[in-house]
Amino acid sequence: MSAQIPPASVSILALKARAAEARIWLFEAALPLWWETGFDRATACFFESLDASAHPLAGPRRVRAQARQAFVYAAAGRLGWDGPWREAAGAGADVLLQHGLRADGGSAHMLGDDGRVRDSRRDLYDAAFIIFALAHAGRALDRDDLLAAAHALSDWTFAHWAHPLGGLYEGERAPAPPRRQNPHMHMLEAQLALHEATGAAECLQRASAIVALMRAHWISPRWGALLEFFNEDWSPRAGDEGCIVEPGHQFEWVWLLDRYHRLGGEDIAGIAARLHAFGETHGLDSAGYAIDEVWADGGARTPSARLWPQTERLKANLVRFEATQSPAAAAAAAAACQALQTYLFPQGHWRDRRHGDGGFKPEPAPASSFYHIMLAYMELIRVADQLS
Repeated sequence: MSAQIPPASVSILALKARAAEARIWLFEAALPLWWETGFDRATACFFESLDASAHPLAGPRRVRAQARQAFVYAAAGRLGWDGPWREAAGAGADVLLQHGLRADGGSAHMLGDDGRVRDSRRDLYDAAFIIFALAHAGRALDRDDLLAAAHALSDWTFAHWAHPLGGLYEGERAPAPPRRQNPHMHMLEAQLALHEATGAAECLQRASAIVALMRAHWISPRWGALLEFFNEDWSPRAGDEGCIVEPGHQFEWVWLLDRYHRLGGEDIAGIAARLHAFGETHGLDSAGYAIDEVWADGGARTPSARLWPQTERLKANLVRFEATQSPAAAAAAAAACQALQTYLFPQGHWRDRRHGDGGFKPEPAPASSFYHIMLAYMELIRVADQLS
């Protein structure tokens, strides 16, 4: 009679196996594809998307997508990919310096098919990702010019867009109200990346201010869920708009709060645990996919499931497993990884949206999703490498 393997050991073995698969897929398929095919050498910037056959599609390119790809290849170097990560990360960062930053402060939103600025409007979400990418690329490439540009954009944003009722104005693209937690969440991520790259104290202070806003205003005291849309004073919007919850953001905040604490911020594991519990309890469909939207009371609102919430569930459960050694968290991380892999093609691109009935929407693979995949797989590989 064979010995029974404890459930925790099964989950750990699954995580290690998934991490090995992730490394192979990144190194042998995705990273080569998105540099060899996904970079437009005629205009020296990344394509916005690839079609189902992994061919690049013409069209405008969001500056935030350029930033995300610069991060991806800087991260590839940290993971040990022996491909041309320096060239790719440097190319993406140079797009940001040459076209993404405005001479009068702030950042542009969109490039045309020729690689030149098409939409110069400023946007907080864009600024967050430019700071994030310049911090990672500057650190990976040892380029002080990139770190200086990240600091300059950060300083400009907090000097010009500080809101008297807390947080930041969102720029010229998004009407406000509603005010949104999402771009502030990514600015938190950017400040943490810049603090890690440079040690600058003001970055951690700015991150702490965003976390304080989250604690004070963004979590429903009744439901314990992180809300999305708010009035000018950060009170929830009236009606349905004020009750929308994205499970992916519940999970994303779990990971960010862990990272915030690791980099010197306060330990607010209790809040992270509540957000994690809400996501796991109300944010999954019957097949185990993290869905796009629910109501604050837990009822499903939008039962489709994009790729990115699966990556955030994986990250959240990995850090929960690290903190608690919970077999349930390890099992949930393995399940999230399995769900994520159903979106990925062996050639290195992906599908973006799963319908509630289980089918996938036929659509191009957005380059911007690579940021989510890379972060999740970096965490998976990091945690798996520590397991005995």
